[in-house]
Amino acid sequence: MTSSGPTPEPVRRGSEPRRAKRSATEPKDPASQSEEAKGRMEILRVLRPAQLVLTAAGAAAVTVVLVVAIGRLAGFAHLGNTLNGAVWGWLGLCAVGQVGVFVGYAGAFRAAVVIDGGPATGTWFSLRVALAGFGLTQLVAAGGAAGMAFTFWVLRRLGFVRRDALVLLIALNTAVYLVFGGLGWLGAVAGLLDSTVPLGMAAGWGAGFLLVVALARWFTQPRRAGSWMVDGGSRLRRALVVGVTSAYWVRQAVPSTDGQRLLAWSLMYWLGDLVSLWAALRSFGVTLSVPAVMLAYCTGYLAQSVPIPLIATGGVDAATTFTLTAVGVPIEVALLGVVAHRVFAFWLPVIPGAWSATVLVRDVRPLNEQRGRLLQTVLGARK
Repeated sequence: MTSSGPTPEPVRRGSEPRRAKRSATEPKDPASQSEEAKGRMEILRVLRPAQLVLTAAGAAAVTVVLVVAIGRLAGFAHLGNTLNGAVWGWLGLCAVGQVGVFVGYAGAFRAAVVIDGGPATGTWFSLRVALAGFGLTQLVAAGGAAGMAFTFWVLRRLGFVRRDALVLLIALNTAVYLVFGGLGWLGAVAGLLDSTVPLGMAAGWGAGFLLVVALARWFTQPRRAGSWMVDGGSRLRRALVVGVTSAYWVRQAVPSTDGQRLLAWSLMYWLGDLVSLWAALRSFGVTLSVPAVMLAYCTGYLAQSVPIPLIATGGVDAATTFTLTAVGVPIEVALLGVVAHRVFAFWLPVIPGAWSATVLVRDVRPLNEQRGRLLQTVLGARK
């Protein structure tokens, strides 16, 4: 695409979003009411106790297979000796780190919603949304699909139209993973001076993140973004429109005060998980340098984007175990540390997450009776 085209307006702060013409007191459109009910029933369907128990059992089985497979490679005698020498008190820090994860994502959600004048969702509500998203992601689908679907449903209840709810959802996760990539890049830069970090791992992260940021900046230049954000075309083009619009939203939002809060909460999210992993390793007698644990964690976490069922308890664990060995951690310590970390990262949100999702879904009242909330960034881009 050429750089000619409409120039998106900057994000407008403090202005009331445009509403649909229908007033709050008018009855809902039957089609909209049916669509909402259908979406609610779809989510309730995946929250059936029998299915949750079955998926939890499957996750436990995957963990057992992982421990047995890698345990044989490490040697069960070494695993036993490592367990006998563990300092279990460090695991308390794992729990504290995971609380930081949930609070951080809840804060990021709350900050993203209000950036364009959206409703203030409140700390407790945002925390329940975060817990529900985590719980569903762990139990129902790979690659975060279930958690994202639930968050999309929540945004619709907050009054955002379908297209803009999708844009805001992707933009929220884009901002969160922008911070993730930044942490990996910082770890890579520091890792160039750390002998425990493989040069290829550090160089790959350093160059890869800069390339992604450069491409994102190119696609989201105001005039180019305006030419992309035009409805219509093939399904692929419509998907690209949503992606570019979301990236443009992040670019416009980041310099603002609310955007900085979004990044700060996202940083808390990732640091909480990093601290949790570090403490799990420390409980088995290993202390890694900051660059080493950052790079090993970030590299292993990328496996979660692979669409494999139960990846949250299988692929990430295996990948992180082997990336930890790449920075010098004995395989038996890496395995036990990762499993201990995942006890808190995987199982901690399951029960409160399922409860939060059930409560939020069964609350049939829309949080904002005035439907049709629109993103000002998107509206300006389409002028």
